[in-house]
Amino acid sequence: MSAQRSPPRVHLADVRQSNVVLGAAASHHLVRVRRLRRGDPVEVFDGEGRVWSAVLDDASAQACALNIGPLLSETAPPKVRVELAVALIKGDAMDRMLRTATELGVDDIRPLLSGRSQLGRERADGRREHWRRILISAAEQCRRAHLPQLHPALGFDDFLDQTDPADCLLLRPGAPALPMRLPHRSSTLLIGPEGGWTDAEVKRTEQLGIRAFSLGDLILRAETAPLAALAALRHAWAWR
Repeated sequence: MSAQRSPPRVHLADVRQSNVVLGAAASHHLVRVRRLRRGDPVEVFDGEGRVWSAVLDDASAQACALNIGPLLSETAPPKVRVELAVALIKGDAMDRMLRTATELGVDDIRPLLSGRSQLGRERADGRREHWRRILISAAEQCRRAHLPQLHPALGFDDFLDQTDPADCLLLRPGAPALPMRLPHRSSTLLIGPEGGWTDAEVKRTEQLGIRAFSLGDLILRAETAPLAALAALRHAWAWR
């Protein structure tokens, strides 16, 4: 006997009506990709911890309709958060990194403009809505109740000016390895661009007393390093 599949999840930021019509992308996914039919169950989440039951009422691949049912669960935001402050990556690599970071449980994402960043502020601002859609899609797939918060891009120095250095962990080659166990407290992972941090950036973090760590001797790609660091931190927290 095969295991029963969980209903697919759909994100709706505002769940105040009992009947909603989905957009073309969500409708296509439910009807064409997931092969749902009228009467099939769906779950709706608002990205802020609430999940509702729903039923597919009209299985149109262009604009399917849902009947929203009762609230299934409501979870509070995490008290301990992990933030990924990552230098901008060019091309689809940024998309892939954001998707997997969502699956790994990141809570906050802050694109950084560092001395060797591959994208500028204007380009980052123009991609923000695209990146947000990727976070939503990943959260639907991995069944997260809370969406990661995607913050506007900031310059490296500006970010350090508004961040508690005691919460930061800087990924830097040659630094000691990340310990196998760390206190379960809110943390910010600082991940540099493909060319690494500049000497001035490293010096600034040292002056602030920011703790540096490495992930061994291997040189990781710009899209791989944030994910490896995030997984290592979650492991050091015993995946709490």
